[in-house]
Amino acid sequence: MLKFDKLQLGQGWVAEPNAPEPQVSVDGSSVNVRFRSYRPVRDKKPTGILRALSLFSKTSLKFDETWGTLRFVGCSRWRWDSTNDHEWYKVGGHGRYSGVAPRWGEFYELTGLDPDRDAVSWEKIGADTVSSRHFLYYFRDETLEFMAEEWSFIPSCDAPIPTVSAKAGQEAKGNP
Repeated sequence: MLKFDKLQLGQGWVAEPNAPEPQVSVDGSSVNVRFRSYRPVRDKKPTGILRALSLFSKTSLKFDETWGTLRFVGCSRWRWDSTNDHEWYKVGGHGRYSGVAPRWGEFYELTGLDPDRDAVSWEKIGADTVSSRHFLYYFRDETLEFMAEEWSFIPSCDAPIPTVSAKAGQEAKGNP
């Protein structure tokens, strides 16, 4: 039975849901996916008079935004599919895993028997190994899949995106 295990990028990072702008590059048997990402950040608690005044002000949620790189090592093949969130939610959607995967916009490892895995074309780098694992990331306007031995996520410290904030009680940018 096919199982979708949700993976966390680490330290609260997630892909920017409205405009992640993924970019794929291949370096030998490694594939890098660079995309816009963010994570919520807690403000420092005010002290003294500022603490008293903060009781009467609306607090705002803040986010660190940056480019991040999801790296797949020992990658034997990968694919870029144009299945987007509109197709995902449509009854009888065209995505291979529409109605099967738990949620759109998440990063998963697929385990178990998957008869549809080879029913689509892939960009081949090498042969799958016994250590190959199936990863799937649903971005807003595309789906990326990888057969790789391991993965890591590195937020880029040298290319920050300006901080975004939203008032408490409102939806933060891109949050459902």
